[in-house]
Amino acid sequence: MTATFDAATDTKGAKGPQPPFDMRAIAGFATHAAGAILVLGAIGVWLEPTTYAGADLVVMKLAVSLFLSLAGFLILLDRRANDVPEVEIDTVRREVRVVTGGGRRRKITRRTAIRDLGRAEVMGETVRLKAANGDVLVDVSLHDAQVRNHLFGALQDAGKL
Repeated sequence: MTATFDAATDTKGAKGPQPPFDMRAIAGFATHAAGAILVLGAIGVWLEPTTYAGADLVVMKLAVSLFLSLAGFLILLDRRANDVPEVEIDTVRREVRVVTGGGRRRKITRRTAIRDLGRAEVMGETVRLKAANGDVLVDVSLHDAQVRNHLFGALQDAGKL
């Protein structure tokens, strides 16, 4: 979950303190490495020297290599591991966005105007944004004072605080 402040010329904004490493990047690397290892294992089945080359061994090698290569390619092509939704709060455009993917695959899956939200609750450094029907949309932890002030200003202007 990410709370951002978008200036008129800057669409990235301030995000507050970030962890020293990105768990999604580590999980994505581990997933791709596992897929590559399976594909290389499928190749390695045929490279291993054997003294016996009967038909039953060839069929078994074929089955194992097909299974390993199929599993490896499916893991390499799986993009769901990187599609963890993030929440962006845009105080300039006065909207809350749910974004999935990253880089060129970044996709806005939901966009809600701040004026269309329900009442917001402030609990210390956490702001709970609710839908118009009272369901909790997101809990946002705000550590950066500038981002907190801009969000509070946008919520007060919309009458949500």
